[in-house]
Amino acid sequence: MRSIPKLAFWRMAGVATVAALFVAACGGAAAPKTVSGGTVTFAEGPNAAPNYILPLASGSYFSVTNLSDFSQNMYLPLFWFGNTKSEPVFNPGLSVANKPVFSNNNTKVSITLKHWQWSNGKPITARDVIFWMNLLSAVTAPNAPAVGTSSAPGPGWGAAVSGGFPTNVVSYKQTGTYSLSMTLNSSYNPTWFLYNELSQIYPMPQASWDKLSATGTVGNYDAQAETRTAISGTTPTQYQPANPGTATTGAMGVAQFLNLQSQSLSTYATNPLWQVVDGPFHLAPKVGFTTSGFVKMIPNKNYSGSPKPTISAFEELPFTSDTAEFSQLHSGNLTIGYIPTQDLSQKAALVKAGYTYKPWNDFGFVYFPYNFTNPTSGPIFKQLYFRQAFQSLVNQPQYIKDFGAGIGTPGIGPVPTYPKGNPDVSPVEAGGQVYPYSPSKAVSLLKDNGWNVKPGGLTVCAKPGTASGDCGAGIKSGAQLSFKLVYASGATELTNEMTAMQSTMKQQAGIDLTLSSVPFGQVISVAFGGACTAAKPCSNWDMANWGGGWVYSPDYLPTGGELFQTGASSNPGYYNSSTANSLIAATHTAATASGETAALFAYEDYIAKQLPVVFMPNGPYQLTMVKTKLAGYAQGIFDEIYPQYYSFTS
Repeated sequence: MRSIPKLAFWRMAGVATVAALFVAACGGAAAPKTVSGGTVTFAEGPNAAPNYILPLASGSYFSVTNLSDFSQNMYLPLFWFGNTKSEPVFNPGLSVANKPVFSNNNTKVSITLKHWQWSNGKPITARDVIFWMNLLSAVTAPNAPAVGTSSAPGPGWGAAVSGGFPTNVVSYKQTGTYSLSMTLNSSYNPTWFLYNELSQIYPMPQASWDKLSATGTVGNYDAQAETRTAISGTTPTQYQPANPGTATTGAMGVAQFLNLQSQSLSTYATNPLWQVVDGPFHLAPKVGFTTSGFVKMIPNKNYSGSPKPTISAFEELPFTSDTAEFSQLHSGNLTIGYIPTQDLSQKAALVKAGYTYKPWNDFGFVYFPYNFTNPTSGPIFKQLYFRQAFQSLVNQPQYIKDFGAGIGTPGIGPVPTYPKGNPDVSPVEAGGQVYPYSPSKAVSLLKDNGWNVKPGGLTVCAKPGTASGDCGAGIKSGAQLSFKLVYASGATELTNEMTAMQSTMKQQAGIDLTLSSVPFGQVISVAFGGACTAAKPCSNWDMANWGGGWVYSPDYLPTGGELFQTGASSNPGYYNSSTANSLIAATHTAATASGETAALFAYEDYIAKQLPVVFMPNGPYQLTMVKTKLAGYAQGIFDEIYPQYYSFTS
């Protein structure tokens, strides 16, 4: 189970090459030399500015924009995955801790930290890991207040999955200044537990952040008990700390305080909390962040890792559309930008002007979810025949040809087909689309299941009921195939896809899609901020397309728990399948490599055939254009970036 709903903006990607970009030497001229200093400017995605800094984020903020592109440059996970060669591997060199040791039949984990330090010179200790664990345990506990309630809850955790981390940890304790251990509730596959569970951990500076208010003193509040009271009328019962709306003693009180500070975007650059970091950069004091999304980071002089940053500053620039971004790229004002697919014909001119073309691919897939909890549309979405019909009306090859400049491959299932030869791809996924574009198939499926199909009009249920040939459980006579689809604004390619899909659905099968476009963050808030469950249905959306899908981070093995397990934080539409749950669980406990592969294939084949989401074309996360004079540029396969490697050439 991995998390960043993942939520990556538009195309997914991660191919990275740590390549020093040289201007070709000619006529015996000396090769260009790297120089220290200089500011690197990096283009943010359209309407996708960072809006959360704390490395403990709920599903509403759990995105590449906030994590991979922003906070991970300042706050390092305990274990780093990915490298500058674009490989989906554990990276011990950039990890704060050494590789964990498993014992007692893989039910105990021992972790030893390297002797790294925070930017204020204090050591990163096991207590800083315990601090994060205490807060995580509080915000993911069964009696924790629901994210989004008036009780000013803690941040939640976008990677939370029922029965997963930290629930599968029976106990954890500090065993030395730089060591800790965990006792697990069962024997787990060590590779899976490292890649998908321990990978979620972030040390946080307990000696600076263990507070209940901005003016309060630092204590050990995270280790204290607290009183919680039931929230009236909630089913199942939810709880809130005493004195709702204010910080209380205990880990939840600290989490509430840090969450509120992280939601105060206007104070990021002046808040002393965010100046204590362990990553290669920190926000420039006073000018490092604006509410529009401008970010300026400068080197952390006490960064313990290697290499040390040599550039003077790393700036992330916000844009409201890909057109606005391309204008700045074309003017030469961006060090690292992206060329929209509709402007790819101008690539040669940009190369001539001093840019290098580097498509950025990642370890993920592109999709958008259904809302299975919607009281009106949910019963329709729960019918497999409908999902098959809907997918059969998504003309992926045409989208790739017309809107994607011919770059990409049709989406088939949940396991990435990139990099080429990925051993996790099953024969079913490797065999091509399970549900290729076929309007006749879609119409036949709907007619065979009780719908009066009206191409160009509005298809309605003519045979309500649950018998063979009926519309299905919960679908009333006269129910209409009419849905609201909200999608991220600013990306021309995505807009073109959604408009084409709307037309096809209507003309071929009488399915009416009402489109609305809003900024990326609002789409995420709609889909992931409602906390939809079977007990608490959400009727404010039918389908939501934030313009991308999922990159497998911080659950780096593509086992799907965070995406498709019942109740997972990154399962916004509340897809619920006991079969899927069992298949996912089997990927966690396989004792051998062959068993792990078999379990993964069984899971991914089931998801590819069951269609819990709408699969869309997989292509580059973005078509990067980078200044030729920037050396050390790399794009990570998990959408991570490496500005500490950057330097300019003379």
